[in-house]
Amino acid sequence: MEEQAKQKLKNYVLWLLSRQEYSRRDLTFKLQKKEASPEYIESLLDWCESLNYIDETRYCEGFIRRHLAKNHGYARIKSEAGAKGIDKTLLAFQIEEMEIDWFQLARTAYIKKFSNITDTPDYKQKAKIVRYLMYRGFNYEQIEFAYTHNQS
Repeated sequence: MEEQAKQKLKNYVLWLLSRQEYSRRDLTFKLQKKEASPEYIESLLDWCESLNYIDETRYCEGFIRRHLAKNHGYARIKSEAGAKGIDKTLLAFQIEEMEIDWFQLARTAYIKKFSNITDTPDYKQKAKIVRYLMYRGFNYEQIEFAYTHNQS
């Protein structure tokens, strides 16, 4: 691989990292699309890690925060983290460190979507609420808490 092509790939990676956090896996896929050699990809990403441009812990933390901002529950975060290739133990550790109140998060998601329901929901409304919050990654106890504690 010639030096000019290597420099272009290096600039490309730096440009990507200047815009947002990426995992090593994501950058590997992007560089493979640019037809970089596996040896060069490895050395370039090692160089980025040595300068702390890539940090899996920081990436994981940002990933969790983005999903919390969307009011996603643990199951949804875990599922999407797996799809992104985030290490399960790192994910579990970061979530534990953040001390997230999943019940309150479920309540927030419920209020945001179903603020128009003022009474105790009927069977049809309850089914809709359960489906919605299950899809967002909450378990049944958290969902039940959300719609039984909907008054501020």
